[in-house]
Amino acid sequence: MNARIALAVMAGGALGALARFYLSGILPVYKEFPVGTLLVNSLASFILGYLYGLLFWGFDVPSDWRAFFGTGFCGALSTFSTFSYETFSLLREKEYLMAGLNVATNVIITIALVFTGFLLARR
Repeated sequence: MNARIALAVMAGGALGALARFYLSGILPVYKEFPVGTLLVNSLASFILGYLYGLLFWGFDVPSDWRAFFGTGFCGALSTFSTFSYETFSLLREKEYLMAGLNVATNVIITIALVFTGFLLARR
């Protein structure tokens, strides 16, 4: 890996981590449901879908920008490990409905947003 790509990943990761910190904190947990985690997972999914769509539809996205957004920013922004821990905690606390809702909404919404980003990149 060249230094330029490594710096792009590091810079994107730093900004993604800050975005995650602030965005996940602006929405409260609603009746045991981690809305902030859903927000950052959704945003990262949309950005990745848009980036992939640009590439798929033939737009030239420089490798350092792909590294910055795809690996760095979205990698630090998306909180799959937090999502998994929160789901596990809900299950451990016997909040089965909320755990199922957490899994279903995160999976359905993030896949839909990848698709939406992909389609918007076509324009």
